[in-house]
Amino acid sequence: MIPGDESWAIVDTHQHFQSLSNAAYPWLDPDRPEPLEGDLAPIRRDYLPADYRRDIEGFGIVKTVHVQNGRNPADPLDETRWLSALARQEGMPDAIVAYADLAAPDVERVLEAHAGFPRMRGIRQILNWHDEPRLRSVATPDLMESPHWRRGFGRLAPLGLSFDLQLYWPQMDLALALARAFPDTSIVLEHFGMVADRTAEGLVGWRSAINRLAQAPNVCVKLCGFGLGAPAWTIEATLPLLRHVLDAFGPKRTMVGTNMPVDLLFAAPNKIISMIHAIARDLSPDERIALLRSNAERFYRI
Repeated sequence: MIPGDESWAIVDTHQHFQSLSNAAYPWLDPDRPEPLEGDLAPIRRDYLPADYRRDIEGFGIVKTVHVQNGRNPADPLDETRWLSALARQEGMPDAIVAYADLAAPDVERVLEAHAGFPRMRGIRQILNWHDEPRLRSVATPDLMESPHWRRGFGRLAPLGLSFDLQLYWPQMDLALALARAFPDTSIVLEHFGMVADRTAEGLVGWRSAINRLAQAPNVCVKLCGFGLGAPAWTIEATLPLLRHVLDAFGPKRTMVGTNMPVDLLFAAPNKIISMIHAIARDLSPDERIALLRSNAERFYRI
């Protein structure tokens, strides 16, 4: 944060804790095919509030939102229980986005149990589908159209839960149809739309899909995950992409995040924060406060 200017205070809407010493995180298994993030060895370790506080010291992050991190996926409530205990001890995270398989037969029971935790705010079920198997998170690209999955999705709003949407841009038209079918459900697009293909052709498709998805008033977006698909990313090359998203959604429907520790694979903390500052620098003070803090406080009720 710029000293003396609270308009630069940040709510980190996308960070992860992990404790590999006492839980299973299958996505970090060294025998798993190398994912979009590349070699995960540097983050195959515990990452707890003390580590996070060290990494963000002096950057003006005032609140955090923990997004599900694949802990013991066979028991979706385990991570929420663990994070709730961590929050009581450490004062963070301020909000929890948990995992649930929305197509599961017992999804209503799982969602109701999640909603019983005071810091619980939403659900993320990663929907990434790609022609390349190692980049897939689901078995089919059109899970959002499944009646069984939509039954689970339809339970979110009545329980006061939002949905963190992670997918690739070719799936965004399905997401737009989903948002229009459930206008009372608050949805946030993660990682500014997972720009995994940054070729000229890929960016044309991504920009067009972003513009269409932004038409749904119940969808907002997070600017985070700057290195996903571009491990050698630079501020100069990434800033035009973020500005396109900001122009499409507007500063009242855009939030920011660090994606730590995952994005530490690609950049030091000061570079991540510098990217966030760069996108906020040309905004008015009111727009900057909305982007960096107040939108997140409203969306996640923190």
